[in-house]
Amino acid sequence: MSYKRLVIGGVACIGLIIISLSIVFGFKYLVGHNKWIGLVIGILLMIVGILIYQLGKMHTFFYWLAFVFNMMGIGLSITAYYVFKAFDLAREDFLTAIFVSMSLLIGFGVITFIPFFKRHLKWVISIVIFISFITSLILWLSVDTFTGLSFYYLNVIYFFMVGIIASTDSFKGLSKEMAWVSFGAFFLVSIIVLIILSEGEALSGMDFGPIDGASLKKRRK
Repeated sequence: MSYKRLVIGGVACIGLIIISLSIVFGFKYLVGHNKWIGLVIGILLMIVGILIYQLGKMHTFFYWLAFVFNMMGIGLSITAYYVFKAFDLAREDFLTAIFVSMSLLIGFGVITFIPFFKRHLKWVISIVIFISFITSLILWLSVDTFTGLSFYYLNVIYFFMVGIIASTDSFKGLSKEMAWVSFGAFFLVSIIVLIILSEGEALSGMDFGPIDGASLKKRRK
């Protein structure tokens, strides 16, 4: 498919926007309930996505609908982390995370046109993902101004990179592939959130008590 990279790039950008809007929604409407509700609803949306995915054999529309549900689920899962850390994200944080993530995807897409790299795509994608993951993680842990949102978004983008090098010969195949990408991204991001929240104070914080939305404040950690 000659237009595959363009479609994946556009879908990835839309996916990140859906995630961002879901995070904003989570901060606005779910904070007053409890700190875990974002993750719980995110999992429920993913389950709905699985059910909708089964209808994809009838029409490709359902693959894309499953994609949307999973992206919303990812956003709400990420919300659970920032709500727990009492870290309110600004518009600049979202724009930066989207820019960094899309830049990596576009850069990788360009590289796949180069004959030398094209012959070693599996090695190239492995090295790029490894370097990106380690670099973004180090920045998140060591730089006070780094919110970590780019780290989460990059973990979503890695699956779109895999989609670029996967063999797809039809639009329906690509639609199914993007649905799988969204499932993979949801599982990875949610596992990361659970691992982080399961450390230290998170274990004692699972009281499912309400959170005062006004208490959320920006703090870098």
